[in-house]
Amino acid sequence: MHLWLKPEQAQELAAYARAAQPNECCGVILGRGEAVEQVVPIPNVASEPKYNYHMDEKALLKVLYEAEHKQREVIGFYHSHPRTEPIPSPTDTKLANYPDAAYMIVGLRNGEARLAAWSIKRSQVAPIKLIISADKPVVETAQLTIVQKRAIIASAIIAFIFMLVLSLSLLPPAPIIPLH
Repeated sequence: MHLWLKPEQAQELAAYARAAQPNECCGVILGRGEAVEQVVPIPNVASEPKYNYHMDEKALLKVLYEAEHKQREVIGFYHSHPRTEPIPSPTDTKLANYPDAAYMIVGLRNGEARLAAWSIKRSQVAPIKLIISADKPVVETAQLTIVQKRAIIASAIIAFIFMLVLSLSLLPPAPIIPLH
């Protein structure tokens, strides 16, 4: 899995994070599949916004409603770490409630913006490849050629016939039935 965003979208995320300092910023990532189409900031209404985030529910519902009408998917969420690396904290992991969504973090340690994306499922954290490029990435899919497909089918048929012959050859002889 990967997440693709354009350089201007990455710059937009970094700008949101810097503007929110010393607080964390947060928002929604809309798109289709693995392609980011729009990054939407949502106000952080956490009681301690310097150390965590909580999206304003009214603003979030409005964004979700508009996304549905524009036929866009929520493919992820983002927030910032104003003083640290873009690595999910234990709180981030605990509060990740959407297992199919990407969680992007903008880390601003030493003032330098670094982005990372994560998959968080049942407290299991795994990195997602983040592709920042103006051009849509080419995703290689391993497809079999016709010759390879035919070879697999032929091998399966030969293996089935071999097993059938072997099974029949191992059967005991039929019992002799007396005829009186």
